[in-house]
Amino acid sequence: MRVNVETPIVSGDTVVFRWTQSEPNPYQYENCFYLRYDGLDLTRFSSALFFEVFLGLQLKVFAAYGKDVEVVFPEPVPQPSVAFWQAFHNAEKVAISPIADVTSYSPWASGVAPQQRPRPFGVLFGGGKDSTLATCLFSELYGADQVALLQFVAPQRPGELVAERMGQRQEELMLRPAREQLGVVTQRAWTDYLAQHHKSDLRMRPHLELYTAGLLPALLKWGVSTLTTSFPWTAYPIRHQANGQVWFRYPKSRPEILATQSTHYRRVLGADLTLTNINLLFTTFTSYRMLVERYPAAFQQIVMCVAAAPGERWCYDCHKCGEYAQFGLANGIVDPRFDYDRLFGSSRYMRKVIEYIESGVELSVFGNAPWQKFFGSPTNYLVDCHAIAKLSPDLIADRIGIEARVNLMLLKAAFGNRAFPTSEHVPAKAVDLLGHEPARQIAGIAAEHFEVVDPLAGPFLSGNTEVEYDFTVRMPTKTGQLDHIRTEPPTG
Repeated sequence: MRVNVETPIVSGDTVVFRWTQSEPNPYQYENCFYLRYDGLDLTRFSSALFFEVFLGLQLKVFAAYGKDVEVVFPEPVPQPSVAFWQAFHNAEKVAISPIADVTSYSPWASGVAPQQRPRPFGVLFGGGKDSTLATCLFSELYGADQVALLQFVAPQRPGELVAERMGQRQEELMLRPAREQLGVVTQRAWTDYLAQHHKSDLRMRPHLELYTAGLLPALLKWGVSTLTTSFPWTAYPIRHQANGQVWFRYPKSRPEILATQSTHYRRVLGADLTLTNINLLFTTFTSYRMLVERYPAAFQQIVMCVAAAPGERWCYDCHKCGEYAQFGLANGIVDPRFDYDRLFGSSRYMRKVIEYIESGVELSVFGNAPWQKFFGSPTNYLVDCHAIAKLSPDLIADRIGIEARVNLMLLKAAFGNRAFPTSEHVPAKAVDLLGHEPARQIAGIAAEHFEVVDPLAGPFLSGNTEVEYDFTVRMPTKTGQLDHIRTEPPTG
């Protein structure tokens, strides 16, 4: 198959990518997508940077064809960029031409970065407890005036109205309060890239690279030198397999791959950028508890639900709304804005819980009913059980009716028989895996609230499968074997 990539169309703050294919595209509705960055003049960036972004996002799709694909660009693409994203996306069957035989390039059209005031600490901001905690930690350590929050308006289905409603909600409930109350700057970007992917084939959609590659112009504009995502340590279990190999969950966002991507950006783009995940020191529960105890004003602003309408903080039907209530009650928090009777009495989330309980399910050997999809992420299952075990229905006895109270007692009987105290521990070895000074400083703050342990005590489950957590085990990466990553550049 042959793919011809057109010259990116840059207009103001928007860039449009288009290409043609010799065969139909079974994964995307159209052979095009756009990226828009509020307030950025994209004419200041080089074409090589836009090709970097395109490779970071789209090469995964071309690799999925599972056969030889020839991708032809309108001008030579830097060789290190081609090599990195081929390795990142396992795209060995995708041939790219023409290639510029260079070791680095400037992301700026003028060849020189413009003078500007940097915001060295960036947070990929979702408005929830985890990214809000990361924002507060960076602000406490370095000052709010050193922090930039970056957020995509990236709907997962087509339609201008969908994007408009999402953008309105994110601005009103997440970004504007962060600017006004936390004193940080915010940068919003828009894209239809996710919406262009067929809903029936979600595996083709990007993972963290949507942000770490898709936001490159914004990161460069703000001079971000440390960018964090916000995944808890429970998201990264491992399993030792019978063949002697180790299975790693979420391999494309583990610290090992982020480290090689950081090295790539530093050596090829000349960008002093470290990609990291400081929330690797926390669980979703300890993030919540940390906000309650250390940053109560910021806690009042978190928006964990992503399904509610514009202007509404909660939909009351999703597992995120369930977690908000359960985590709060486990920490002794009763939010006067939250309708507990609606959630525990009649929500779709609670109906699924009760239907499951009434189906005759029995408790597992781990003490609670087995995991089901309505609980959300399988790696967060034991954390949810821990919160349910700790919560007291008496805290909201005067706020809920009899049906909600009965449902809450059934929830505790099924999923709150056993607590898992490791959910409130900080993994000491995660600090070494992150390997930078902000992680060490944040671990020091976390130690004021939680026990820092090594090793973590099990049992551990991902859904209903037993897993391990061992942050001394390093994941090998293809990107780490590239010449420009593993070889130190010449000095002098």
